[in-house]
Order: sequence, then structure tokens, then C-alpha cells
Amino acid sequence: MTLSPTTFYSASAGSGKTYTLARDYLALLFQSQFNNHYRKILAVTFTNKAVAEMKERVLEHLYNFGKQPVPNESLGIFNHIKKLTGLSEQQLSTKAIKIHQRLLHDYSAFDIVTIDAFNHRILRTFAKDIDLPAGFEVELDTDSLINKAIQNLLARAGRDKELTKKLVSFSLSKIDNNKSWDVAYDLMQISALIKNENHFKYLKSLEEKTSEDFDRLSQNLKLKNKDLKTHLIELAIGLNEKSKQQGLEPKDFKGGSNSIFNTIVKVSNDIFTVSPDSGSVKDLIAGNLYAKTQKQHIKDCIDVLRADILEFGDAYKSTYGYIKFHENIIKSIVPLSLLNELLNEINVIKKEEQIVPIYEFNSILRNQIKDQPAPFIYERLGEKYRHYFIDEFQDTSRMQWENMIPLISNAVQSIDDNGNSGTLMLVGDAKQSIYRWRGSDANQFLGLLEEDYLFELEKSNQTLEFNWRSYHNVIEFNNEFFKFYGDYLNNDTYKNLYQNYLHQKTTHKKGGYTQIDFLDNTNFSYDDDDDLNTPYPPHVHSLIENILEQGYELGDICILVRKHTQGHELAQYLVKQEITVVSGDSLLVEASPRVRLLIEFMKMAHQPDQQALKLGFLLEYVQYHQIDQKNSFITQHVNLSIHEMTEKLFESNSTFMESAFAKAPLFKATEQTAQALGLFQHQDLRLQSFLELVFEFSNGQDVSLSRFLEHWDKKKEKLSVPATPDPKAVQIMTIHKSKGLEFPVVIVPYCDTSINHSLKPTNWVSVNPEAYEGFEHLYMSLSKDSEFYPDQARQVYNTHLHNTQMDHINGLYVAFTRAVEQLYICSIEKPESKSQKETSLRHGQLLKRYLDNNTTSWEKTENDQVSSFQKGTKVKLSPNTSSMPTFTLGNYETQSNSSRANFSTRRGLLWASGVQEAINKGNLLHDYMAQIESIDDMPDVILKIERDDYISSLLKTELIETLRLIISPLYFEKYFRSNLNILNERGILTPEGKKFIPDRLIIEDQQVTIIDYKTGAQLEKHRDQLDYYAALLQQMNYKIKEKVLIYTDELKELIWN
Repeated sequence: MTLSPTTFYSASAGSGKTYTLARDYLALLFQSQFNNHYRKILAVTFTNKAVAEMKERVLEHLYNFGKQPVPNESLGIFNHIKKLTGLSEQQLSTKAIKIHQRLLHDYSAFDIVTIDAFNHRILRTFAKDIDLPAGFEVELDTDSLINKAIQNLLARAGRDKELTKKLVSFSLSKIDNNKSWDVAYDLMQISALIKNENHFKYLKSLEEKTSEDFDRLSQNLKLKNKDLKTHLIELAIGLNEKSKQQGLEPKDFKGGSNSIFNTIVKVSNDIFTVSPDSGSVKDLIAGNLYAKTQKQHIKDCIDVLRADILEFGDAYKSTYGYIKFHENIIKSIVPLSLLNELLNEINVIKKEEQIVPIYEFNSILRNQIKDQPAPFIYERLGEKYRHYFIDEFQDTSRMQWENMIPLISNAVQSIDDNGNSGTLMLVGDAKQSIYRWRGSDANQFLGLLEEDYLFELEKSNQTLEFNWRSYHNVIEFNNEFFKFYGDYLNNDTYKNLYQNYLHQKTTHKKGGYTQIDFLDNTNFSYDDDDDLNTPYPPHVHSLIENILEQGYELGDICILVRKHTQGHELAQYLVKQEITVVSGDSLLVEASPRVRLLIEFMKMAHQPDQQALKLGFLLEYVQYHQIDQKNSFITQHVNLSIHEMTEKLFESNSTFMESAFAKAPLFKATEQTAQALGLFQHQDLRLQSFLELVFEFSNGQDVSLSRFLEHWDKKKEKLSVPATPDPKAVQIMTIHKSKGLEFPVVIVPYCDTSINHSLKPTNWVSVNPEAYEGFEHLYMSLSKDSEFYPDQARQVYNTHLHNTQMDHINGLYVAFTRAVEQLYICSIEKPESKSQKETSLRHGQLLKRYLDNNTTSWEKTENDQVSSFQKGTKVKLSPNTSSMPTFTLGNYETQSNSSRANFSTRRGLLWASGVQEAINKGNLLHDYMAQIESIDDMPDVILKIERDDYISSLLKTELIETLRLIISPLYFEKYFRSNLNILNERGILTPEGKKFIPDRLIIEDQQVTIIDYKTGAQLEKHRDQLDYYAALLQQMNYKIKEKVLIYTDELKELIWN
């Protein structure tokens, strides 16, 4: 029995997607006669968290398969594979043990990776072919890169005549529109196009356009609008004259003081602000020109003008859209021309700093390897995958998918030596597609789902029907509500998704509770872009108090919001009510009092004569040390010199602190300053993260204090530590962050957004280049006027509306399906108006319509502030699981040589540029040194070198000779004696999940000697690296005996304390 060559799994929320992935992955391992079949499998997903979870599941099941009896959590998959393969229990168990051991010893071949990591691997492989620097670095902080390019661009103003002209033109246009003249913000906004691959092909079409081309386009559009307006103005002026000749006034027409004739008057004065959708224009076009009660002689006079008015109405309706479309495009011309300049600046920075922004990965691969045959790519990559798993396929962009197609099609359409074809497994759920803004395309998943064949092979569609996460009442509500909501989607494909791929079956989990609250709307404005001063925080607080009374802990509760401003408003209020909160704000590194104190000292040390900086440091100092007489303390110290201040505050450390940053390397000075300030007395993840930032910055070229402080200003608003479960804190997070997570209780406030709301939407429209000065694509903002644009632009607008509706329903679906036991939804009571269109409904109004259609199954309670609807019983259903055990870090223990595991690490080092290219003496020497704990290991290591078929005889001789010298009494034997307690290449895991690996640690009575091997010249950053390792070990309560750098080329050592 074998798997289908291509299988599509539709996996709704909570349907056991990870379980299914692990099951099918394991099935492939056990169907092969080889125990290293994992080398033929590539599984890609989108986050490191998902990678870790998938790997953990596979290894856990393999480990459990080797137990007798097999634990319950793995028994289902065990029986599935036993049936699939025909293996006996003993055979399967024995094979599982062998695969598990093989995987651990060959872990670098365990290719469950993020799609960015896989793309990075391919880029490294083809770096030379595509003119990338061999040592290029991936730039993850693309905003900083773009901001630097913007600053460089603006710095050219005044020197570059053409650029200056553009910038001045842009500033003047902004002033004309009553906006700030500063263009930096607008450049940052439009630079978002650079990072989203949905825009790449359009930007490509502008690459060859010159300033003159953009100017011609602008003049072309202005002339077109002039002609269009002139015609309408002439018609309006003519009607005005004829009206006066008939003795008519605007108030004689329908509408009286708000006369429909006012539109004609406005146009005659070159004012085009009245929408064709307005009542006055509709009446003009329909010929409803006067009230029934109007005097007959006035009616007769108006009828004389009827034909002319109808002509004007038709002309206005057909012309208005073109005028507004052209005005729209004109506004984007200067920013687009500047975007070309910005791209040039980014390219200069990329070349100078040898970096590749992560957003370029897909486009580089698409342009460089799309025409390469799969066998060639495999050969260069050093791998030949036969089986592909793609998780979260709804989040895959078109480029990412197209880049994978050559490899996948080769695998599934070819036969290996054993007569087996490759396989493809895609898992996704278009209802959870919420990343369209960064290139994901749910339509791609939906399109492939509907096809019967893929790669000319029959495709198997599977639906995971059960929701294993939530309790019955929560599942039932989501089934009902989202099917109801789906009827309001304008796009038939999206509507079909929520009609036919939504319903989930419940499991044995009976019960659960759902509550929908509508808050009083008094003094509340419905501005989708303004979330301040809303009635939600007090109501959310009362919900939390009620939930705690049921026996839940704060850590069981998660509040989901659309925007950070909403989370910030809630967090501020709840903290004032003494509710502990974990949110994006609280996890920011700069939120740490220790970090703020350290930073203020660094600023003061950089500019010791600045009174304001002294005051900033003292304010943080009194806050941190909780000094009662704050004003008095600050007054006593603010006028002191930095020498006097440090002498008074820090006594024995004063001499060092006064000149630390002038004499010591940046990282060492920062670390020792933190020590002197007493910041290491308590664990602080955010301080640790800050020190990591300093350490990483110290590896650059310009590592001055002033440069670091500039770097910090750019990073501080985003640098945060990962959230860890805290049973005593409510979590607040955005819906996007919550994807893939689950919580016993979920609260979703601010559920009142319009189903069509989007923030400053923009898009591209394809046009006839002959009519638009050779431009094939134009960039426009989208608004209500867009429905009157020319056909192509109007279609773009309609598509945008469909996608926006999909974004909103998907966002709610993700939010509502995070709940395991209880779901609370909070909205605003806003009655619908008679003239309200269904496309302008708000989520609260949709919820109300749903409840009106399902009154029998909901209970209702209300008071002056809240109308509440409940379904189910408020009762805690699961035992407390949030309490976490506390561990005390003890001494490290080493294993004997006989039981020590030898892990395959060289393979991971070599894939980047092919086996032969990667083998060099430095890498190999480091690799084999890691396998020597003591002199006793030398014979085994020499034997391994001699048996290595990839190494030339000459290099083998050099390696063995160098290793013998290193451990000889003449040089470094003292570090390799048999009686030492050694840890080779053991990772130190920071609280943020980052891993640092010293080459060698010698531990004696809680004292550690840190050793690192280096090749080449001695560099200051080598010392900084060991100083950083030392700081980490000190956090673990180790004392540092010595730090040793061994330079293997020169056989020299550098020792310090």
C-alpha cells in the first residue's frame, strides 16, 4: 500500500494538521527498506515554531514506537503504519529504534525547514552563478535597510539637480493637499511595494522609465483632464445661463435649498466633488427635476431645460470617473519616480555591505533557476529529494510555489531505482489565509484544490473533518456563524469555500461556552482607524473577573485584537486594575527598567556635558532604585560632573565607569557597566536580549558607542523577547500572532469593523500603453470613487473589495477558532440604517443578524450598558495545566568516551557550495577538534581522517600533523589531559531561544575555562565573542577562570580573565 503521488489536505482549524503531517512523514520512513530515507524527504513550513513542533512530533513518535507497550499518544499512528506496511509490531519497533538513532546522529539531514531557510540554501549554492558575494549575509531587518536608503537619498538633495526637482515637486504637492511637506514618511510608505512580491512585476516595468517619461505621463493626464473638465464646465455654464433666462433659481429644482441644480453650479465653478452615486446626480440623470408640489409654470420652465440637463447628467456620470482616475494617478507619479531612485540606493547599500534582503529570495530564485533542469539543481544542492511536504500552503506565494515546481514535478513524474515515484503532500486551509499583505495567495490553494490533476497525475483530495481542539458549543457556533457570514461575500469562490469547506464534526468534548456582547454605543464614533476611548477595556476587565470566578487562571485567558493600538489600550487599562498582562508592549526590550537605566548611562557617557542626558539617567536611576525623595536626589546630583556623579553613586567602580566606553571594547564596556550598575542581580530576559544586540553589533565594522546608540534608536521599537507561558498573566496579542495557537478562554473585543474596511488601499491597473505614454501599469489608491473609474480600474477595485472581505472573514475565523473551552465576543450596538448597503455592514451588525436568525438556541440578558447572548454553560472543563515546574541549573556532566555520541555536523557545513568547494583545512580542523575531548581520543580521530574519502592524501597529512602539534606538550596539552571535565561544542540556550556554542569548556569546581579555536589573524571581535560566552555562563552562576583563544595557523594562544 502506498501514498497517492499528490495529496491535498484541507485542514480547518484544530483538525489535527500536525498529527497528519507527522503520520504521513513517518509512513514514508517505514515504507522504505532503508533507515535513512529521511534524506529523501523535504518538508517546508513558514515559521521556526512550526518546524520545531513538526520535528518534535516525528522524533517523539519514533521514540515511542520503540517502547513496549507503545504509549497511547503514538498508538494510533503506530497501528496506521503497521497496517500500511504489513510489518509486525516487533519489526516496526526495531526499525523505529534504528531510524531514531540514525536521525539523531545525522540530524543536519533532517530536512524539516522553513521555506526561507530552504531558499537560503539554494541561494548559497548558486551564489557564484548569480554574482552574489560568497559571504553574503541575509538582511532580515528590511525596514532599517530601506530607512537607510531613504536617508541617503535625501542627503543627495541640493547636489543632484534632477532628484532635487522631484523632491521639491513632491513636497509642494503634499502642501497643496494640506499635508506635511516632509517626504520621508511617504517614501517609507510607498517602499512597502519593494518588499511585497505581488508588486515585483509592476516595478520591473518601471525600471527603464526616466524622469522625462514620468513627466510626460503627468502632462498627458493633466491635458486629458483639462479637456474633460472643459467640456463639462461649458455644459454647466450654458445651463446656468439658460436657467437664468427662464427666470429659475437653484431652489426651484428638486431639493429646494439642497437643490440638485447645485451640482451644475459647482461644475461651472470648476468643482468636481459630487459623486455620480449621490441622490442629486441620480435625479439629474433620471430626469427627476422638480417636486410634485412645484408650481406649474416653474415646472414648464424647467422642462424647457430637460434635454440639456439630461445631456449634462449623462456626460457627468461618464466623465467623472475618468477625471478622478487621472487625478489619482497623477498623485502617484512623483512617488513612483522616487521609488526608482530609492531602489538604486538600496542596490548600492546591498553591494557595499554584501547583504541580500530576505524579500528578494523568491525573485532571485525565480529569475536565476527557473530554466535550470531539476537534476542540475539537485546536483548542485547535493540532495535529491523524492518526497515533498508543504505545510500552510494557503500562505505560500505564487513565486514560492513556482520555484518549487521544477523539483517537485521531477520527483513525482519520475521513477527511482526501486520503481517508486515521488510524492507531494500539500496541507492548508484558505479560511486561515491572513497574510495577503506579504504575498500569500489563498486563490492558488483554492485553484489547485478544484483541479483533478496535478503534474499530469491524478490528485487525491482529503478533508480533515473533526475539530480536536475545541468543545462542542464553540465548534457549533463557528460552523453556524461563518456559514452565515459566507453568504455576504461577493466572490463566488470565497462564498463556496465557506459553504463547502467549513463544517467540522465535533468529538467527545461536550459542553463549551460562547458569549456575544453588544456594548452601549453612547459617545462612541465608528472610526475604523481610531481605537482610543472605546468602551471595551472596562467590559473586558469585568469579563476577566467573571472568568476567574469560574476557577480559571489569568494564564488561561488570551485577548485577541486586530491592531497594536487596541492591545495597548487594553493593556494600559488592565494594568491599572492590577491585572498582570503579557503583551507586545511588555515584551519590548526597551520596556525593561534595567535596559532603560543602562541605555541612559551609555547616552550620558557618550556626551557627558549634556545636562539633559544626566537628567535622563537620574530619572531612570531613582525609578529603578525606588528612591523616595526623587526631586531632592536629582537636584543633588544633576549639576555634578560625570566623574563626581559616578564617584558618589558607584564608589569603587567610579573610575572604570567614567571612562569605560572610551577605553574598553563596546561589548565589554557595556557588560561591565551593567555589572557595576547591579543589573545582574536578577534574571531579566530583556537585558539579556539587549546584551545580545550589543554583541551582534560589535561584530560589525564601525562599533563606536555613537553608532550603537543610533542603531538602538532604529531597533528599540521592534526588539522584543518571545512570550513564555505565565499562569499569572493574561496574554494580549494580535490575531496574526495567534495563528496556530490555542487557549482555554479567548476574548475578542473591537469586533465592530466594517467588512470592507482597509487602511489606505492601493493597487496597480493595467492600461493601454499607447494611451498612457508607454506605461503598461499605473499605480492608484482605492476609494469609493473607484467604482466609477474606467473598466480596468473598476475591476481592480472590485477584486480589492472581494479580497478585503476575505481578509476580514478569515481574520475572525482565526480569532474565534483559537478558543478551546470558552469564547467571548464583544461588539458595539449599532442599528442598521435604511440606506445602508450590505457591503458596508459591520461585524457587529452581522453578528446581530446571525443571532436574529438563531434566537432559540441563545439566552439573552441585558442592562443599560450591555446586551448579552449566551450559549452553553459557564463552567471550567479542563484541569489546571498552566503551573510549570521550576528547575535549578546544576553542574554539567560529561559522558565517557565509549558512550559519547558523534553527531554529523560537517554535512551541514558543506551543502552551501557543494562538497568539494566547502572542504578546507580550517573547517575540517574545527570539525575534528570537536571530537577530541582528551589525548585518548586522538587515535580514533586519526582513523576517521584516514577513512574520509572526500579528503585528499596531502590534506589528510596536514590535518593529522596539525592536530598532533595542538595536543602535544610543546603547545596545548594542558587543555587535553584525561582527568579534565570537558564539554565540547555544547550549546548555551538563551531565554530568547538563541543558541551559542563555545568550542570547548573545562569545568572545575564551578570555575570554567572557555576555549575557542580560530584561524587567520587575531581580531578584537574574537575576544568579544568569548567575553559574551563568559557573560552567559556567569548568568548560570559559573565563575570564569580563563578565556583562551587558540590560533591554529600560528599555534599561538591568547589568555585573559
